[in-house]
Amino acid sequence: MTKTITTLGLLLAATSAFATPITPSYDTFGKLDGATYGGSGIPNDPSAISYVINPTSGATDVTLGMIATPRFSSPALTNNGAGVFYATNGAFTPPPGGDTNYALWNFDFYVGGPRASAYTYKLFYDMDPGADTDDSAMGVITISGRQLPSNPYQDSWNLGMNFLTVDGGAVNAPDYLNFDPGMPGEYSFALVAYSDGQEVARSAIIVSVPEPASIALVGVALLGAGMAGRRRRS
Repeated sequence: MTKTITTLGLLLAATSAFATPITPSYDTFGKLDGATYGGSGIPNDPSAISYVINPTSGATDVTLGMIATPRFSSPALTNNGAGVFYATNGAFTPPPGGDTNYALWNFDFYVGGPRASAYTYKLFYDMDPGADTDDSAMGVITISGRQLPSNPYQDSWNLGMNFLTVDGGAVNAPDYLNFDPGMPGEYSFALVAYSDGQEVARSAIIVSVPEPASIALVGVALLGAGMAGRRRRS
């Protein structure tokens, strides 16, 4: 009996240790001066901003930034002043022949600084509408600072972009691949800097997409169906 209890306890402890949902994280939440997020007219305020501080000089080696923004002329997002953004539910209407799976909002990231090449970065992204998705089930893009295409490196992406669902190169696709821009839910994102394999800074946000009040019951049913369809890695 003692052995059984001990084994169960170890299993529970291991499960708890690996349950690591992303929560908002930043040093400052405000305007990221100089950030364009790879486009023209993309808001940079408020961004979740974090800094990699050089342990020897005390200077800022790298600035990390994340924000959620409207896709082109889509409705503006609001936020709670503490890293949670609220987006409009629905699909972006593209030009004829364009992709129809884009959301009305993008997630945007920024990496820049005098020693950006000295670190490694991981961008975690969440396609699962369920809350508190474990980071081990999220998509991850890993890039060495020496391979950054530019400094600063910044861009604005959408969960409907196909390359985010395909393993290969720097991309490790998420467990849940059935992103639906019309699905209400909670989506989390984190940009993390590492030195010698150890995390040294992160910028993280959550995007909450509420269900339209007029179809609340339908939204709940769809969310349940989406949760049941989660893909597991073998």
